[in-house]
Amino acid sequence: MKKRIFRITGLLFLFIAIAGLMACGNEETVTLQGEQMGMTMEVTMDAKDDEMTKQTVKANIPYSMVGAASQEEAESMDELFRSEFEPFEDIDGIEFDLDYGEEELTQTISVDLTVADIEEINSIPGASFPDTGDDEYISLEETVSDFEEQGFEVVEE
Repeated sequence: MKKRIFRITGLLFLFIAIAGLMACGNEETVTLQGEQMGMTMEVTMDAKDDEMTKQTVKANIPYSMVGAASQEEAESMDELFRSEFEPFEDIDGIEFDLDYGEEELTQTISVDLTVADIEEINSIPGASFPDTGDDEYISLEETVSDFEEQGFEVVEE
């Protein structure tokens, strides 16, 4: 079960990483929704002049995916779920939250790209933000395109 939780957490960070590439103008917020591995996900990206400044991934995970039969059982596993984020606790710019609903766990991970050090994040096993290369920033336009290729749909621009 811990392996499944680690994979889910890794997937969330992968989606955050994929969200690292798009170019526009001024300040902009784009929200996408999609389903991956039985989870419904909402990805919100903020950018200024195509440079992503923040990304938030909200994943609704059915309790059956984490081996829990009920909200109470999932809540009793809270320490295990939170332990998956321990490596990220000391990194500036990363926030996470868990919320236990009646039928699913909602996991929210937010990365402030104006503060967070991508190299530091990528040094943690399971995390994989894209290399910014010569651009020195993550493009909103390219990131949205990457998410659309993964089956996500833009729901708000």
